[in-house]
Amino acid sequence: MNDLIFDPARLADVPPDKLLEAASAGYIGIDHRFLHAIVDRPEISIPALVRFAAEDHEQDTVIFQDVLVDIFRHLRTPEAIPFLVDLARRAPLDIQDDLVETLVQFGAASVDPLLGLLKELEEAGEEEGDVPFLLSQLRVRDPRILEALTQRLDEGDPDAALLLDMYGDPAGIPALEAAHALLPPESIDAVRIKRFIEDLSSGMQAVEEQEEPFDLWSLYPESDSPPLELLDDEARIEMLASGSAELRAEVAAFYRGPAFTEKIGARLLEMAKNDPDLQVRGECWETLGEISNEPEIRRAMLGVLSDTGTSVEEKGGAAVALAQQTDNASVFQAIENLYADPRGRAKALQAMGRSFDKRFAAHPPQHLDDPDPEVKRQAIWAIGYLNLQAEAPRLVPFFEDEEFRSDALFAYALSVPGETSPGRIRSLLNKIDDVVGGFKPDEEELVEIALDQRLILHGKKPVFSAEPDELGADESDEEPVAKLKIGRNDPCPCGSGKKYKKCCGA
Repeated sequence: MNDLIFDPARLADVPPDKLLEAASAGYIGIDHRFLHAIVDRPEISIPALVRFAAEDHEQDTVIFQDVLVDIFRHLRTPEAIPFLVDLARRAPLDIQDDLVETLVQFGAASVDPLLGLLKELEEAGEEEGDVPFLLSQLRVRDPRILEALTQRLDEGDPDAALLLDMYGDPAGIPALEAAHALLPPESIDAVRIKRFIEDLSSGMQAVEEQEEPFDLWSLYPESDSPPLELLDDEARIEMLASGSAELRAEVAAFYRGPAFTEKIGARLLEMAKNDPDLQVRGECWETLGEISNEPEIRRAMLGVLSDTGTSVEEKGGAAVALAQQTDNASVFQAIENLYADPRGRAKALQAMGRSFDKRFAAHPPQHLDDPDPEVKRQAIWAIGYLNLQAEAPRLVPFFEDEEFRSDALFAYALSVPGETSPGRIRSLLNKIDDVVGGFKPDEEELVEIALDQRLILHGKKPVFSAEPDELGADESDEEPVAKLKIGRNDPCPCGSGKKYKKCCGA
């Protein structure tokens, strides 16, 4: 049994060093549960963090030094300074803002290590990069810092005058005045230095801005699955065998999209039939939809749908898996029956959307105002995939709701009235841009993915994800193309509500 596989709900019971080891191996998602298990026990976690930070992690599955910086910044522990300075040493020309802000909060404790790094770089003949800037941000009155900055001014460093201004020590005025005297009075540099001298003389720089509280929790999700795409099948099988129900369900869902081996398929089928957790069984049935044409799998799923004693979770998974087989009357009726049960309505709507069967068209519009957010989300997707053009205007208000904006954009692009042809599809993109009031970053690519999928569903070749040798193809060619270029952080076109990287693109 792998001793790094833990129940995400019980991380507080795990020693911090084991948590860090598991996270670096890819067995834990970096979320609030992980972070609380670390920062809520500082007396034992700080020594573990310092030890971990001092070790070589180049071969780790997950390199999360940025997470360590955030944790140390939250804990405000000076024991982190050697690690933080070492990060600056590795890339002095590109010291990240979060690293600067973390070192700055330690004030005087950061001075000697940073001066030591500056001297080390000088003696090695390497560029000092952002290290002088970092020193200027400390606002610690230290003659050694002042000397380091004025020396750079004397050596003609064009940024040194600005650094002295930011440092805010009036003792730097003589050096600035000497530099100003060497410049033509009307030159840009002379004007700038004169302003810096006035700032320091007036004490403007002496008043420090109040530091905004650092909010660790806003940077990470409340819950997140492990980076399963970085692990191999053997590691994932271990999770299926010994992980918590939550973890088993996440691993089962991971296999939607990527082809899986016969061994994985057999394991998922065994779990679909026998796992003690209903949600896990449902997830396994849904994932097995990837091979639902196999007679044994198909028979087993039809059995789940017809068995009155089967749970709604299992029926939901099987219904989604068989959604594109609604020509079978028993599958169609099973989806209708699932829809009639409020507990299964979200999965039923998901299956309706995936079916592309317009016999379900009356159901999704009834749930755009549903109090259950997952029911509402699946109704939005179903309107898109069922191409309910008359309902497309009802998706527009969701563009103002950040929770559903991406879902609505994708569904709107699938269903908005307009000619679906390679020659007209860019005009449709512009129309959507106008309705939205301008795309936010990455949204144009998201809509392009939806429009390409719209073309495919109409038997046309995609335009936006076309390979270079397809760009000159005859636009009347109606051969379907099966693959789309989908961004890892885009909503998954399957309608799961998850990011593509956490669903079919995992």
